[in-house]
Amino acid sequence: MISIKSPLRVLSLLALLTGILPACTVMPRESPLPKSGGTMEEIYRNHNDRAGSTGTKDARDRLPLRAASDYNPGPTKLAAQEQIERRFARVANPDLLMTVFPHLARGKYPIPGYVTMFPMYESVEYLLPGEASSNFDGLR
Repeated sequence: MISIKSPLRVLSLLALLTGILPACTVMPRESPLPKSGGTMEEIYRNHNDRAGSTGTKDARDRLPLRAASDYNPGPTKLAAQEQIERRFARVANPDLLMTVFPHLARGKYPIPGYVTMFPMYESVEYLLPGEASSNFDGLR
């Protein structure tokens, strides 16, 4: 417990408390949002209208288009891919196919049926040099 011996200390303590306590109170502030203006939906629609008129669609229309079947990665990429697959042969890791039939979760939520595929082993294992036969095709 603090012992107060002089009235001067009491007055200085009261003055200090009167200065500190109002600093802890929260004064009501005005909202930073404007008081007038459009609704959020109007602002969103105006933004979309302005964004659509910037000319990006026109720029895309001017680009030369080609069919997806025309894609050719080039001989360098294919040769590099084959070389990597030969050098770093993988241990066969067959894919397992799992069918989940339609069912109810917790007895009331319908879950549609689907098919998923996952590897038999968790990680990909690579063969050491010399372990692969010359006709090994790098089964995955």
